[in-house]
Amino acid sequence: MPLNNRWISYLLVILVVVLLIGGVNLVVFRYLDSESSLNNIRQKEKAEVEVDDEELEERLNILVLGIDAEAEESKRSDTILLVSLDLTTNQVGVISIPRDTRVKLADRDSYHKVNAAYAYGGVDLTKKTVEEFLDVSIDHYLKVDYQGFIDVVDALGGVELEIEQDLYYVDRADDLYIDLKAGTRKLNGEESLKYVRFRDNQLGDIGRVQRQQGFLKAAVDQVLSSQTILRLPGLIKEVNNAVMTDLKLTEKLQLASIINQFSLEQVQMELLPGIPNYIAGVSYWVPLEQKIEALVDAMFNKRNYFNNQELDLVVLNGSGEPGQAQKAADLLSVQGYSIQGIGNAARFNYPQTTIISPQDELEEVEELANYLNSKVLVEDGNSIVKVIVGKSTNFH
Repeated sequence: MPLNNRWISYLLVILVVVLLIGGVNLVVFRYLDSESSLNNIRQKEKAEVEVDDEELEERLNILVLGIDAEAEESKRSDTILLVSLDLTTNQVGVISIPRDTRVKLADRDSYHKVNAAYAYGGVDLTKKTVEEFLDVSIDHYLKVDYQGFIDVVDALGGVELEIEQDLYYVDRADDLYIDLKAGTRKLNGEESLKYVRFRDNQLGDIGRVQRQQGFLKAAVDQVLSSQTILRLPGLIKEVNNAVMTDLKLTEKLQLASIINQFSLEQVQMELLPGIPNYIAGVSYWVPLEQKIEALVDAMFNKRNYFNNQELDLVVLNGSGEPGQAQKAADLLSVQGYSIQGIGNAARFNYPQTTIISPQDELEEVEELANYLNSKVLVEDGNSIVKVIVGKSTNFH
């Protein structure tokens, strides 16, 4: 997907970020510069903006907040994402933090839903709370409200896509009314927001994610169309009006010089591991600490999440304790490993977790073996790596 003009690539990615705030569960991040900088780039035509790459860190962690500006009485963040850009590999990792996640706010000892941090202390308290909760450092923030999403899509001229079935939903308490008929049509900003927010009772979040991905693809295709170029002045204005950030102009330009190499294929998004539960009569998303630690470590610290995806695993229970294979598979899955199957080993007396690998996969399984403190056996003839969970492995 070549983009010869840098400002078109900025437009593409900041639009994706704004769409993400409306609920799209994929993200790729590039930043659109201001109108004045766009004019400068136009005057220079194809001249490159000279940037000292050493001024940027190898990785940037950006807190993305979606705010329902109309809900002034609550002022809570409706969407919370932690976006990590690896500027050496051009990979983007995203952790979506459900707004009902139970956390301890940074400035108090009591537990709250994470979206309450914005109500009590705005961006600063939200940033500190997420940093302490995930044990990561956040470099910048980006904030968009629903109206900004609507305005950007309208400035784009709407997004044309096929609605596979009638979508109808009413939530009077949230003032949400969705009534979209099946068929191919162009959705305006308000309709697009309803489309990406819709959650049906049968497929739940899976169906919503599928719709959001389809919407994202349609929006990206439209951004790259020749008709979009004619709308650039108005679209740039709406994007700049829609987004609030602490990124400085120089930082935007630095990102601009290298970020056009990002692609959707290099983006991975994970939902913060947790389970729904009621505590003292309040509904929470209760974090699963061990899985969260594994996810953050793979995606933000070791940065091996993307490499892990290249390794297909079958996880087998060799300990005899029920559920150990599933626990291991869940923990490995959040680190990016592709789990191809779960089952029982031929015997249940493995004292130590054992990895059985083809010869040509030995180098790839080395890090996995270190993580599991396991031994490795070579077995040619198999094209897939087997992880046999032994008695000494503790996944609790």
